[in-house]
Amino acid sequence: MKVGIIVGINTDAISEDRFPRWLKNIDDKTFNLSKEKWDNDYGLSSDVAIAYYVKKFYKEDVEILTKKDISLKRFNEFDIIYGFYCPYYYTHTKKSAEAYKEYNNIIKKTSAIFCQPLNLQKFVLNKKLYTDTLNKNGIPVVDTIGFTIKDNMNVKNMINKIRIQCGKWGTNTFITKPQPGGFGIGFKKWNLTKVLKSEKGFINYIQKIEKQVRMEKPLLLVQNFVPEFERFYEVRTYWLNGKYCHSMGTIIDPNSLGVSGFEKVKFAYPKSEYKARVFNTYDDIPEKLEDELITKLKTMGRKIMKIIPQDKNGPPFLFRIDFGCCLDNKNNCRDYFVNEIEYNPNLFPEYSTHIDFLKRVGEAIIKKSKDLKKKNNIK
Repeated sequence: MKVGIIVGINTDAISEDRFPRWLKNIDDKTFNLSKEKWDNDYGLSSDVAIAYYVKKFYKEDVEILTKKDISLKRFNEFDIIYGFYCPYYYTHTKKSAEAYKEYNNIIKKTSAIFCQPLNLQKFVLNKKLYTDTLNKNGIPVVDTIGFTIKDNMNVKNMINKIRIQCGKWGTNTFITKPQPGGFGIGFKKWNLTKVLKSEKGFINYIQKIEKQVRMEKPLLLVQNFVPEFERFYEVRTYWLNGKYCHSMGTIIDPNSLGVSGFEKVKFAYPKSEYKARVFNTYDDIPEKLEDELITKLKTMGRKIMKIIPQDKNGPPFLFRIDFGCCLDNKNNCRDYFVNEIEYNPNLFPEYSTHIDFLKRVGEAIIKKSKDLKKKNNIK
């Protein structure tokens, strides 16, 4: 059986001094496939590290691919392909909406099994769709409205609708972010009073949004601002082949979102998953998350895993569900809500060394490949 793993992301890496033992002898040719660069030094991208693990420990024929291999002819040489470098990344690299269509058509036509499947990719990229879907299934989400991103958007009409919506929400603060999106691109927090007083800043923002590459169903999303989100940990839960793996809490400095350079992040981990001795090389010793909270979020996560699209090949080999705090409701204890779901998430390997998450994802790919081989009678 031939397995291909496409690498090329440049947003998620681990430094050499934190390499797990199995990664320390990585060859230069594979290491140089990494697209991550930190100032004057290099880190190893998580996708390259995972591909190296699978190639090293899986007995089948495993090949590491790059964007140069994205073609129907090349894909058809494989039985299974794992696309860490997916249509979303490919489109932004090419800076062309046609690149998105091109990659999608290749996935549709190839004889290889492509992970993650297109129906899941499209669902996750359409945040308005999945928040509406989760809401209909009783999963708490932030109320969201959307405006179609197109040329010459009617800003005055948008501001008026946002004003009316903020009145319904009972807030003077709202946030905007484009869909599809990621990495804080286009994220911005607004004061409605200031926007109504002077529309210039909002108009400039919309003009920038109009220039972004459009794919899938491009929307500008508007949400009620949740003040606790900046004060309490967002809990990122990771799922491998449909089962819970681990969690981490993050508080991202809002001033570092949507700007060039690295986001400023503070980390925390569940008590039951916490191993303090491995954090002695960290700048700050992480805080602990209550296991009672994680148990509740795991229960909600299992429901979500049943709601997301799945093809005949079963649950995604990798998935992340992010929970934020907290919805303004009438409960005595305000509730965490689903902020994001991701089919190809950042793994934060530099800050997940206590569980060797790169190894776990590699093992999940191997298990998924074995299951697919058996299910599809691949020889």
